[in-house]
Amino acid sequence: MSTSDLGVLIVGAGPTGLLLANELARHGVTPRIIDRAEQPATTSRALVVQPRTLEIFDDLGVIEQAFAAGTPASQLTITFADKTIDLDFAGQLTGPQNYTAYSEPRILSQHETERILTDLLTSHGVEIERGVALTGLTQDGDTVTASLRHADGSTETERCHWVVGCDGAHSAVRKSSGIPFSGDTYRDEFIMADAELDWKLPHGGLYGFPSPAGIFAAFSMPGTNRYRIFGNFPPQSDVAGPAAPGPDGPSAEYSEPTHDEFQAMVDERVPFPATVIKEFWVTRYRVHSRTVPRYRDGRILLVGDAAHVHSPAGAQGMNTGIQDAYNLGWKLAYVLRGLADESLVDSYNAERHPIGVQLLKTTDRLFSVFGGQNPLARLARGRVAPVLAGQVLTREWVRRRFIGMLAQLRLHYPDSPLNAEDGSGWHDAPAPGDRAREADVLIDGQPGRLYDLFRGTHHTVLLFTGLDDDARPEVELRGLADQFEQDHPGLVKAHVVSTRSAHRQYGVSAPSAFVVRPDKYISYRGRPVELVAQHLRYQERQLQ
Repeated sequence: MSTSDLGVLIVGAGPTGLLLANELARHGVTPRIIDRAEQPATTSRALVVQPRTLEIFDDLGVIEQAFAAGTPASQLTITFADKTIDLDFAGQLTGPQNYTAYSEPRILSQHETERILTDLLTSHGVEIERGVALTGLTQDGDTVTASLRHADGSTETERCHWVVGCDGAHSAVRKSSGIPFSGDTYRDEFIMADAELDWKLPHGGLYGFPSPAGIFAAFSMPGTNRYRIFGNFPPQSDVAGPAAPGPDGPSAEYSEPTHDEFQAMVDERVPFPATVIKEFWVTRYRVHSRTVPRYRDGRILLVGDAAHVHSPAGAQGMNTGIQDAYNLGWKLAYVLRGLADESLVDSYNAERHPIGVQLLKTTDRLFSVFGGQNPLARLARGRVAPVLAGQVLTREWVRRRFIGMLAQLRLHYPDSPLNAEDGSGWHDAPAPGDRAREADVLIDGQPGRLYDLFRGTHHTVLLFTGLDDDARPEVELRGLADQFEQDHPGLVKAHVVSTRSAHRQYGVSAPSAFVVRPDKYISYRGRPVELVAQHLRYQERQLQ
């Protein structure tokens, strides 16, 4: 079989591939999505969904399903040999930049995330083709030819305009494209399991046990009495174990960890009696800190773990991949629908590659502090951390900063080629490239949120009336908003914002205008508000 009119081939049906496929579908582009596995995965794998990802699920219309399948992750208990510290992250996302309807992470097993996104994709009329592996790629001008092998041994070629690799750390797309994957390998090995524990702690929390030997953690899993347990050890290769893995991502799993190994880890690192009753899913693996120099090579794009892998510290990986896909989806759809020039896709690399680089630095730092096996890290966990933890981690500003970093709400694109502004004196206002801030507003006279207005595939124009003596009449701005929508049918929705609280959130008191992209990032701010028309016309010239 060979075709030549397919717009997008997505390789990989994990969270990133599913998110991208859903974004394309709701923007009016039907992708083909394949996965080499013949059946969906049933293991939990990535477990924490950050607030920014919850905002994305809200936009897609699956937030209720995500809440039903998950549980809050707001309580973290850190236990040292002679000290326990309870950290409550609920209510810590304060201030204009962090304000969100989803103020705490959620525990949501990756197989549930994939189930929810698969059901949504099916509702769009797109089915995942399983048991289909990519075996090669060639590019020719504005098309890519993909060689595919089916589970029954049959082969086909698929010609398409774009191929997107969402196929993880061992990405066949990345390897076929020749894009390098440089970085380092952590010496430590990790063992991990979904297991039942018998101990004194209540189910429902997140528990960490730093010790000189390493880290042990247990995260309560929703809907069961199980925990995700994991810890790090010096590598087997130090004791005649397997050789360190190569540069293509995390190694293949080593020998399956034994029950005795898990129990020994618990006995060594938990300072009270605890028994591993049964393991339900186990793995041993090595972790890399690697990234690619670019996310695009011609008509080939990389998303998520295909582009960056790192330590699991901070539960950032899957969430970052989902945001990669959310950033790329609307841009690729605009290009395929003829609404944008191909250069729009270049902004994906310009915006997301710096985020991936920063992610590696952040997770490296977190891992070196909490789990590293070097003598300094062991000393810090054994002697320094217990002393400092009670003085530092219990401070509210530290908790706010820590959860703010993990929540991914403050990630921004200050150097994006899509950014534009007019006027000066913005002070505390969000800048182009920032995530659009949440705020309380009136919608048809009823209390609502700005993110209710953002929900969908359109650009959103916000026209702030200004306050007090500087205010513009609402009826005047409503007429302007109607004109913007008429000039850009289906692509723009415009709203007048008059509430004082929303003005405070956006740091404005004079009449001001903001344009919010489909991925809920600001592309423009300007005064006077009429200048939005020039920006939209400029965008239209860029898009046509």
